[in-house]
Amino acid sequence: MALLTAGDRHGRLTLNQRHAIAKPPVTCVHPCSVNTPILLRAATYACIMIIFSHLTPSWRAHWKLLLHLPREAWRQYFRHLGACSRQRSTSPIHGLAWRSHWKSLLHFQYFRHPWRSHAATRYLRSGRRRLLGCILLLFLALGFHGATASTPIEVVVEGVEEPLRTNVFLFLSIEQQKNLPEMAETRIRLLHARAPGEIRAALQPFGYYQPHIDSTLIQDETHWIATYAITLGEPVRINELDVRIEGDAAADTEFQKRVADLPLKKGAIFNHAVYERSKRALQNLGAQRGYFDAELQRNEVQVNLETNSASVFLYYHSGRRYRFGNLAFIQERGLNLDLLQRYVPFQPGAPYDTADLLKMQSALNDSDYFQKVDVQPRRDSIDDLAVPIDVTLVLRDRDKYTVGAGYGTDTGARGKLGWERRMVGPSGNRYSAELSGSQINTSVTAGYRIPVNNPHPDEVVLSGGWTDDHPETSDSQTRLLGVSLNKLRGEWRQGYSLNYRHERFITGADSGVSTLYIPEANWQRIHADNRVVTRWGHRIQLVVRGASTNAGSDVTFFQTRANAKLILPVLTDGRLLSRIDSGYTQVRDFENLPASQRFYAGGDQSVRGYNYNSLGPVDGLGKVIGGKRLLVGSIEYEHRLLEKWSAAVFYDAGNAYNNRGEKFKEGAGVGVRWKSPIGPVRLDVAWALSTEERPWRIHLVVGPDL
Repeated sequence: MALLTAGDRHGRLTLNQRHAIAKPPVTCVHPCSVNTPILLRAATYACIMIIFSHLTPSWRAHWKLLLHLPREAWRQYFRHLGACSRQRSTSPIHGLAWRSHWKSLLHFQYFRHPWRSHAATRYLRSGRRRLLGCILLLFLALGFHGATASTPIEVVVEGVEEPLRTNVFLFLSIEQQKNLPEMAETRIRLLHARAPGEIRAALQPFGYYQPHIDSTLIQDETHWIATYAITLGEPVRINELDVRIEGDAAADTEFQKRVADLPLKKGAIFNHAVYERSKRALQNLGAQRGYFDAELQRNEVQVNLETNSASVFLYYHSGRRYRFGNLAFIQERGLNLDLLQRYVPFQPGAPYDTADLLKMQSALNDSDYFQKVDVQPRRDSIDDLAVPIDVTLVLRDRDKYTVGAGYGTDTGARGKLGWERRMVGPSGNRYSAELSGSQINTSVTAGYRIPVNNPHPDEVVLSGGWTDDHPETSDSQTRLLGVSLNKLRGEWRQGYSLNYRHERFITGADSGVSTLYIPEANWQRIHADNRVVTRWGHRIQLVVRGASTNAGSDVTFFQTRANAKLILPVLTDGRLLSRIDSGYTQVRDFENLPASQRFYAGGDQSVRGYNYNSLGPVDGLGKVIGGKRLLVGSIEYEHRLLEKWSAAVFYDAGNAYNNRGEKFKEGAGVGVRWKSPIGPVRLDVAWALSTEERPWRIHLVVGPDL
């Protein structure tokens, strides 16, 4: 039985050190090495011997001189010649500049040996012309070889798919060197002979240790063709998997989950990269969860080529788990320590976990107080397994200014100016003001925010403002005062508020002035791979609000509104987008309900093909006055054409209405999508299918998918 060991106690892969991305080095070849044609090599050495023969008065003296020449002189010459060959040169003698080669001859101790006779010296002087002629002949021979054009080489690999195919090409020396100059026939044949061994080395990381390789090398009139037909054979499979967790980590549930989820599975093909990934998974989890003294006491793979089986052993000893020590905030000036402590999700003495440090750092960054947050575990100051933590904070500028501009077919051109005082004293309070306007809306708002409980993002907001809404179907001016509590619980954002609204409105034939005290609760959840350009994800939002004449309001009503959006991937380049928006209002005196609390449909985010808020119940004059209920749905398919461009087709249906059974309005169309630096840009052409003329309308929207 042939038993090969693929690892040792230090984790070294002794069977094959090179993995799937390993790349063999490119070899630089000397002109007198194996890739030089045999006749040319013979001519080169003959020229050298002729030079030696012309330097001595007789052949006998010549050979006598060679026999008595010290061995160190020969070594010195060839060492100098090798050093010259490493100097890259454009010389025709394959990397040796003629001056370097001439210098190596002059340094050869043969010319300076004290033994040579006066007769030899006289002969040397008289034969100088013959000497120069022989040297010229030598350089011409080398130059002829260097000037010979290389023959193109085509390498063909059959029988393997990716990623094995790519790795085979990376290991093949003939593939890596095929574009080098001076690729003579002997060199090509030598590289071709090496190829089967290199292919086997390339396939071993993927579990194929005994492939059958048929290699052929042919030459036609224009180029060489090297073909390697590979039959992978039976792969090596894992028949024994022994993973052990010892120390404190043996009782750690995260380690138990990680072991269960290891990519190494019994019966699977043994893959070196998967094996290394499994080791790193254990080591990384240990470092993350505070097992700083952990070690792999045994990480070994035994491969039996007779049975094509592998035995994998991973013994992880975690040692003791470290704990969080004292936490120190380092800042020149800034927030109260009590407020900063509310950003910390752990207590001193709790088990160490890097995830808690990252959570704290993320919360401090998202607070918008700090320009820099640097969290440093002081592992050099550990005392009794307690790791002190230093947090260095650098404040942002006190004031923040914002300017924005945009365009949408619902709102027309729009703009915004904003100012915020990031921190009002060490308690972390802040206030802000904003002026925004568009063709259908103008508003001025101000707010004062007070962090509470978990300050990210729990806060109390005191707000006030004035708005003027004037779309085509209504006109209203509203003064607003309110107080709200915002929280984050898991993935759900929660908001609870009490708002005072004084509104003057006109919609259709209905008009009036209303004063409302509206308690409201809302919940929102967004889960996605990317909120701006989403491949998959969803958004859910629910709002509940109402008012009562018993609490000082001019009208009693109860209202709910729910909407959701779902994005799913379709194959490689497609997305399916669907959304639904629904609402319900229970009210007796609908004509006294202000326009801001009624439902309308139509527009970019509703039923496309119709104007903004142009759908809903109408009065006796045919003017839209809004409804008690809302139901709108949409389905859209988007397909990527280029890296940043996509095409879409869609169908929308829905309406705002008072009674069940009223007809929905339909719209459909096509559009293009562009992933711009500021977010997706959507340009749609939609037709109003529920109108006899079926007019079309352009819709332009810029903003995130969710």
